[in-house]
Amino acid sequence: MRAALYVPGSSPRMIQKARTLEADAVILDLEDAVTPDQKGAAREHVAAELSRTRGGARWVRVNPGDSDEHRADVAMIVATAPDAIVLPKAEPASLAALDARLDAQGSSIPIVALVETCMGLLELGSLCRASPRLTGLQLGAEDLTAELAVARTRGGEEIRFARHQLAVAARAHGLMAIDTPQLDIADEVSLVADTRIARSCGMTGKACIHPSQLQIVAEAFRPGAHDIEWARDVVRAAADATERGVGAVALHGQMIDAPVLARARRILATLEAAPTPSDSV
Repeated sequence: MRAALYVPGSSPRMIQKARTLEADAVILDLEDAVTPDQKGAAREHVAAELSRTRGGARWVRVNPGDSDEHRADVAMIVATAPDAIVLPKAEPASLAALDARLDAQGSSIPIVALVETCMGLLELGSLCRASPRLTGLQLGAEDLTAELAVARTRGGEEIRFARHQLAVAARAHGLMAIDTPQLDIADEVSLVADTRIARSCGMTGKACIHPSQLQIVAEAFRPGAHDIEWARDVVRAAADATERGVGAVALHGQMIDAPVLARARRILATLEAAPTPSDSV
């Protein structure tokens, strides 16, 4: 999952437009993108979309577990079976509560935990163990920095620690690590830089809030030409060493051991799995 697009559940026009886009996942939003007076209508629009035959992943971001709207959201979701539920302000207790609620209704829908509170970040280990349904973690930088009382910056230094922590926890538990979206949809240069920083922290994908961001994000998560060349050289050198019965081999002065070879193979596997630029939005 490289690029996921948030779409307001209250906008049938935007929901329809999302069907034509090459997002790895479309997140139908019932929370922040929907005003209080539109919550009921948004559930109806999302339910109608989920009842359609869908060609791509459809996730739903519900309202927080302590809100009046949460139970109504979950009831709709159980009946329409999206590909995942995105739980905002996720903490171990709220994730376990959602897990129990779904269990009680016989649902097996996966959950993506949106980590956007200090407690959620502090208790990432417990969060990752709170539900067997958990399939991914997503960082929510706007709420997190608001709680920290710090400003969001283009360089993102204020969330670098959070990115690393979330990525480490996700990797340790075999989960997706999805980065926070960039809110400035007109600044493509900053989006590329921001996505590359997220990738360097260990993130596996990034949320988007506008269709124009999808291709940029997807491309930024593709291995660069230098990485691809290095990975191919490593795999070839390792194969040659195996054929010659050599136990250790060096490439450009670097010893190729099992972790290095595994990284090279992951790069090539990512390249093979990713669509070409002409297949993207």
